Amino acid sequence: MSDAIVQTSPQRQPQARQVLSWAGWLTLFWLLLMHGAQAQVHPLETLPTEPLGRWMNILIESGPPLSIKEALQQQRQGAFQPGDSDVAKFGIAAKPVWLHLAVGNNQALPAKRRLEIEISWLDRIELYQVHGNQLVAQSIAGDANTAHRSPLAGLGYVFDLTLPPGRSDIFLRVATPDPLVVPVRLLDTAQAEALQLQYDYGYGVLYGFLLALIAYNAMLFIGLRERSYLDYTLYLGSFVLLHLGYTGHAYVWLWPQQTAFQQYAIPLLMVIFSCFGLRFASGFLNLRQHAPVARRLVHWQVTLGLILIFSTVAMQRQQDTVLVAFLFVLLFSVVMVWLGIITIRHGRIAGRYFLAAALTTMLGTSVTALAVWHGLPYTSISFHAAGWGVVIEGILLALALAYRMRQHQQARQQAEQLASTDPLTGLLNRRAFFEHAGPVWSTALRSNRHLSVLMADIDHFKEINDGYGHAMGDKVLAEISRLLAAACRSGDIAARWGGEEFVLLLPETDAAQACQLAERLRGEIECLKFGSAGQGFRLSASFGIAQLGDHESLDKLIHDADAWLYRAKQTGRNRVASNWQPSHA
Repeated sequence: MSDAIVQTSPQRQPQARQVLSWAGWLTLFWLLLMHGAQAQVHPLETLPTEPLGRWMNILIESGPPLSIKEALQQQRQGAFQPGDSDVAKFGIAAKPVWLHLAVGNNQALPAKRRLEIEISWLDRIELYQVHGNQLVAQSIAGDANTAHRSPLAGLGYVFDLTLPPGRSDIFLRVATPDPLVVPVRLLDTAQAEALQLQYDYGYGVLYGFLLALIAYNAMLFIGLRERSYLDYTLYLGSFVLLHLGYTGHAYVWLWPQQTAFQQYAIPLLMVIFSCFGLRFASGFLNLRQHAPVARRLVHWQVTLGLILIFSTVAMQRQQDTVLVAFLFVLLFSVVMVWLGIITIRHGRIAGRYFLAAALTTMLGTSVTALAVWHGLPYTSISFHAAGWGVVIEGILLALALAYRMRQHQQARQQAEQLASTDPLTGLLNRRAFFEHAGPVWSTALRSNRHLSVLMADIDHFKEINDGYGHAMGDKVLAEISRLLAAACRSGDIAARWGGEEFVLLLPETDAAQACQLAERLRGEIECLKFGSAGQGFRLSASFGIAQLGDHESLDKLIHDADAWLYRAKQTGRNRVASNWQPSHA
C-alpha cells in the first residue's frame, strides 16, 4: 500500500508534469498581472499639473532602510501599493516611505521635466531615476544637512529631470519626524513657471497686507501708547515668521544653512504665535476686569505651552516638539473662540468683532494643521488656509481696534465734558469758563473791541429750596440756565458761577447792549411759573453788568460786574445795574 502511494504510474507522470506546467504558467501570469497593476506607465502628456498621489505607488519601510536596488526589487515583486489620494500623507513621526512613479516619454527626444515637492520641512529626500535596468540619476535633498539640496522659497524641493524616450521609473524616499506629507508634481517648463508666478503673486499679496497691517498697528502704538496695538503687532509679526518658516522662505532668507535651528523653528514659532495671540486677547478683551478666571487660565496655558515646547527642544526630542506645537495651536484656536463668547456674554460689543476674527483664525489654522498632520486632505488651499484666515482676522480685528478707539475717544470726550460742564445745568463750570474766556479777553484787548460781563443771581433762592425742596430748586436752576443759553450768540460764553449765580461773557458788546439783554432776560424770568395750581410761585433775578475799560484782567472785570450785581440786590432786587447806567424795574 505504501509503495503504491509513493510511486507514480507511467501513465500519470505526463499528466502530473502537465498540471505543474499549467500551474507555473498561471503563477507567472498572475505575477506579471500584479506587476503590471503596480507599475502602470503614465504617458507624460496625460499627467495633470496637480499633485500626483493617485498616479504613484507607495511602500512604507518596516525594517532597516532600503537601498534603491532593494526598493526596485520590492516594486517589481508588487510590494508597493497604489496611492489613494492626490497627496500622500502619513502623520507625525511616520516611518520613511518610498514613492514610485512610472512615466513614459513617447517622443523621440528626451523630455525636460521639473519634479516639485512643495513642502520645506522634510529632513531627507532621496530621488532616484531608473531607465530600463540602469540608475541614470540620483539626488539627495532635505533641511537636516547643509550638504543636501535646500528648498526653494515658496516652492519646496525642486529636481530637474531629463527623461529619455521610453519608460522611466522615478523613486522617492522621504523621511522626517515632522508631519510627513509629500505633494509631488511633475511639470514641464511652462507649467513650472506658471505655478511659480502664481505662488509669487499670492505670497506677495499675503505678506504685503500683513506687513502693512503690522506697520499700521506699530504706528498706532507709538502714537497712542495703547498696549493692545503692541500685542497685536507682535501677534501678526510672529505669524509672518511662522508662515515664512513653513513655506521655506525663512530657511532661505533668514536662517540659511542653520539646519539645527530649522529642525525646531516651525514648532517653536507655532507656540510663540499662539502665546502672542492669547496675550493680545487678554489685553484687548480686558479679561483682568471682565473675566479674571479666564485670564488666569490663559496665563497658565501660555506658561505651560512655553515650558513644554522649550523642554522638548532642550531634550532634542523633535517628534515631541512637533506634537506639542500642533496640539497647542489647535487648543489656542478653541480658546480664542471661547474668550470671544465670554466677552459677548459680558455685553461688550467689541467681543462680536473678536469672536468673528477668532472663528476665522480657528478655521484657518485648524484646516492647515489638520491638512499637513491628519484628518483633512492636503490641498494648496488647505495648506495656505492659515495665512488667509489671519488676513481676514486682521481685517476684523482692525475694525475691532477702530471701534475700541472710538469708544476711548468718546469716553475721553465725555470725561472732558463732565470736567468742564456743570452736571445740573449743562453750562460751563467756573474752570472751563476761564479756559474759554481767555482767548476772547486777549482778542478784545489786542483789537480794542467791546467786551462786557453779565452777572445774574436768582432772588430769594434759599427760600425756594426751603419751601419747595431741593428738587424744585434744581428745576429752577435748570430752567434759568436754559434761558441764558438760548439768549447767547455763537461767540458768547455762559457758565454757572456757583450756587444760584451765573455769568455771561459777551464779546463785541458794550454795556448798553448788555443791559438790553439783561432786561429781556429779567422779564422772561419774571414770567416763569413753577409749582402746581394754587401752590405755584414766580421768580425774579438781579443782574450786574460791567464793560471793559481800564481793567487789568478778566478777574477785575468780573469783580466789577459782581459789585454791580450786589448793588442791584441791595436796591430792591429784580433789576439791572451797570457801570453804564443803572436801570430800574
